[in-house]
Amino acid sequence: MASWKSSRHSGVRYREHPTEKFRGRPKKYFVIRYKRHGRLAEEAIGWESTGINAQKCADIRNQILSNIKTGRGYQSLQEKRIQEEKRRNAEKSKAVTLEQAFKDFLETRDLKNHTTREYHRSMRVAFPDWANRRLMDITRDMVAQRHSKLKKAAEVNYLRKCKGKGNTPTDDEIKKRGGSQANLHMRFLRSLLNFSAGYYEDAEGGPLIKHNPVQRLSQTKAWYRVPRRQTIIKPHQLPDWLRAVMGVENETIKDYLLFLLLTGSRREEGMTLEVEQVDLEQRSYTLLDPKNRQPLTLPLPDYLFGIIKQRVENSNGDRYVFSGTGKNGHLVEPKQQVKKIIKNSGVGFTLHDLRRHFITVADSLDLSVFAIKRLVNHSIGGDVTSGYVVTDVERLRGPMQKIEDKILSVAGVREQGKIVKIKTA
Repeated sequence: MASWKSSRHSGVRYREHPTEKFRGRPKKYFVIRYKRHGRLAEEAIGWESTGINAQKCADIRNQILSNIKTGRGYQSLQEKRIQEEKRRNAEKSKAVTLEQAFKDFLETRDLKNHTTREYHRSMRVAFPDWANRRLMDITRDMVAQRHSKLKKAAEVNYLRKCKGKGNTPTDDEIKKRGGSQANLHMRFLRSLLNFSAGYYEDAEGGPLIKHNPVQRLSQTKAWYRVPRRQTIIKPHQLPDWLRAVMGVENETIKDYLLFLLLTGSRREEGMTLEVEQVDLEQRSYTLLDPKNRQPLTLPLPDYLFGIIKQRVENSNGDRYVFSGTGKNGHLVEPKQQVKKIIKNSGVGFTLHDLRRHFITVADSLDLSVFAIKRLVNHSIGGDVTSGYVVTDVERLRGPMQKIEDKILSVAGVREQGKIVKIKTA
């Protein structure tokens, strides 16, 4: 192996290749040596054929020594390479567009299909002209103006629809339009930019986005006030509503609506319930991937158990309890049937109203708060005591049965422990 030779520059050495030549002479490989914090350091520079020579090596060594003395800049070639890599990455990050950030966001985050669809909708509806805009160019003023523009566009669209139907909405009705959707789109943007702040770095290794521009809406209290929807099917409306449901010819939709009413499940939890998730022996069903990502097994109350048992036993190989024409093979939201039920019963409702009705009935029975939250799979938050409460299927069976009994009693289906046949309209 070739030995190291000293050059005329202090701290610069080289060795010659035994066979290869450069410009008629043995090819040289250079290294530098210096002391850093009392310790000898040696770093390779490279071959003479790549443009390296003793003078360049000396300049690099002198720069390192100067940085060590002043405490500024890189103190080794490795640090220099890291800084240069960060600088290159920072330049790339500065050029990242909203569309590219959204792609990285989707690839990195583990999102539910429904959430992904909503985020795509926000990109398509609220920010189509920002897709190729650099993240660095999105300002606080732009966010505030877009938030206001989204609501105004919704108001204009609502007025156009009313005009087409010959209706004249009040000022109050107009003001209620668009606020919820404008807020929703901006919450998506806030989430995307928060992700970008952690995902992309500047040259110093700090977040590319120092301050999320969507914070302007909170700091100026510009979020639109959207009251939480409080609609439920009132007790006196329940018999008429249930009678209309029982009159639905499609057994799958009828049973699905009863499932939502008697379990308080979210609509997609019911739609995607698989036959394998139902345990007829234990009289229970399991939500494998609910909204809060915590699998949960819940009891089936008596009346509903009869319905679900029949569907499972007659599933004929179907994957889902409520099979349908959706692309995945399960039921999709039955909008037309809901409209028909509203017309026949005179009771306006949404699928989520059934969940609210279930929770309201549960609360009226003075059941344990922990039990109610488990039945509807709500987060129990930071309550310390709740962390010690262990609930299993049998612990929840009593509360679930009480809620079903109450709902059926009010609806006129259950009377003194027996089932009463509902007359369809």
